[in-house]
Amino acid sequence: MKNVLVAEDDLVISKLYQIHFQRNRIRGSFFTTGAGVIASAKNQRPDLVILDFELPDLSGPEVMAELHQIPGCEDLPVIFITGRATPAVVDNLRQAGAREVFGKPFSPIHLIQLISQLTTPTGA
Repeated sequence: MKNVLVAEDDLVISKLYQIHFQRNRIRGSFFTTGAGVIASAKNQRPDLVILDFELPDLSGPEVMAELHQIPGCEDLPVIFITGRATPAVVDNLRQAGAREVFGKPFSPIHLIQLISQLTTPTGA
């Protein structure tokens, strides 16, 4: 089962993730802060992380940078889902290491497909 950490401070969107994760056999751990995701990643290596761009404590890019400093998480796939998905923001996030950036609202089906692609070992 895939292990995905999510930092999202909007409880409605977080619930949407939970519903789709459950339907697709994805184990999700949900946090309203970036610090929660970072602490969890230090204790258990996730398969993927989903970040909101703006969190109450840290920005999504700050969280991603810290995650990539954790031993074993240097290449951890990170997906951003944000209401700020302008072309410049998308380019900056991808250059910083994000695998994908979705604007809000987003397609849960597309997100689940991308999670599957990014967490399936090559050749599997």
